[in-house]
Amino acid sequence: MNKEKCLDLFERYLLNQASDEEVASLYSFIQNDPDLNRWLENEIKNSSPEIDEKVKKRMLNHIQSQINEEKKTKRIRSQTKQSNKYSLRWIVNVAAILLPVVLMVGVYFYSQTQEVDYLTVSAGMGEKAGLSLPDGSKISINSGSKVIYSTAYNKEERILELHGEGYFEISPNPSKPFIVQCGDIKVKVLGTVFGINAYDDDSTISVVLNSGKVEFISPRESLIMQPNDRVTYNRDTQQIHTEKVNAEDYMDWRQNRIRFENETLEHIMKVISRMHNTDIVFDDTQLAQQKFTGTINNVSVQSALKALSLTAPIRYEVRNGVITLFEDKEAVQYFK
Repeated sequence: MNKEKCLDLFERYLLNQASDEEVASLYSFIQNDPDLNRWLENEIKNSSPEIDEKVKKRMLNHIQSQINEEKKTKRIRSQTKQSNKYSLRWIVNVAAILLPVVLMVGVYFYSQTQEVDYLTVSAGMGEKAGLSLPDGSKISINSGSKVIYSTAYNKEERILELHGEGYFEISPNPSKPFIVQCGDIKVKVLGTVFGINAYDDDSTISVVLNSGKVEFISPRESLIMQPNDRVTYNRDTQQIHTEKVNAEDYMDWRQNRIRFENETLEHIMKVISRMHNTDIVFDDTQLAQQKFTGTINNVSVQSALKALSLTAPIRYEVRNGVITLFEDKEAVQYFK
């Protein structure tokens, strides 16, 4: 490989445009040709300061993107220990040959990712789960929910991710605030009891505070919540709505009870679907938007639907394990 081709290929590599074969070829030549190695390093060092900084920045960004991807992979499959053919270790080796300054940054971040693994506790559809954290905090999670946290939890900080719905009893520690990340919002606490509903497929995230004090942090603003405050955040508009409620009403799911107030039938069926691990679909979009207020105790899906049919013209069919809801045309006249 001539010098011009080597430099061009290295540039393509930094821009993430090189194929696996080209990357392997570049690595092989750099490793096995000391003259080429020295020449390439001199080319970078002797570049104008502006070009040199661009190259360094490109390499740094590339390393950090690989680290972030590796972190993401660990969160999803924390048991997977094998790295890909061209792993972060390979990237750092190339950086060691070409850019010692960037190497120090890369090795630092790499060592951090190696020391930290992630644990996931999840509750399947129709199930619930609980966990106790190293600091004594306790979490209950609802059907179809999961919590992700680092094995380094409570060493320097207390941070976790919630996907779904959870009830939190947090041990006080003013020096280490407890932070729950839900998409682009955070809930920061010192020691308190609260609930969060943040399912990935819902357009809103809600936080209800039972006791203590928490800080609700969104991309646009933050606010301090007091007991019996309920904050609802719209993911699409980033708007926040606050209201006073009876906080215990929003924790009924722990007793397999659903309480809803002026909620659409679509939302209610989504909750029931998670609770009973059942597929529920609508034949009529208008029916899905009808609103209801009431309480459903721990009963079967069919019993819940029968109860709802007493207050609205609803009928349903069960076929191949899927429940389909229809508007009962004959019963419409009785609900006008």
